[in-house]
Amino acid sequence: MEEKSKDILKGEALNFLKRHRKMVLTVLDIEKYPNSSLMLYAVDNDFNIYFGTCQAFGKYKALQADPHVSIAVVQESIDPLQVVDMQGVAKEIPHEQTQELLAWFVEQNPAKYYVKDREDFVMFKIVPSGVRWLDATSGELRIHDLEF
Repeated sequence: MEEKSKDILKGEALNFLKRHRKMVLTVLDIEKYPNSSLMLYAVDNDFNIYFGTCQAFGKYKALQADPHVSIAVVQESIDPLQVVDMQGVAKEIPHEQTQELLAWFVEQNPAKYYVKDREDFVMFKIVPSGVRWLDATSGELRIHDLEF
């Protein structure tokens, strides 16, 4: 079987991310234990992941202490298995850019379950340092580490 080019693999992984809206975000809590949350997200063409939370939430405090995160986006049907695993650094979006970014985010992810109306709402951008694309649509599980 012919191997796909890195650009094709990156395109497949990005299209997968754009078709989905929920991720599992893992942070290290303030006691350095992994803590995972199901989160809504949006992705740009450079694989940057955006999400919102509130300053009162534990994940906000954890991100202030250590911005390194891991995410997983999984195909919700059993077959074929498709997964994007990503590691990166979460950077808080400056307050003056939040409303414009939030408008784009809601356009990308029209889910109704947001905390965006809270006074302490903030947004983050995850800049990827590593992305793994797992794809079994060929009938065989293929694992690709994408370069950035």
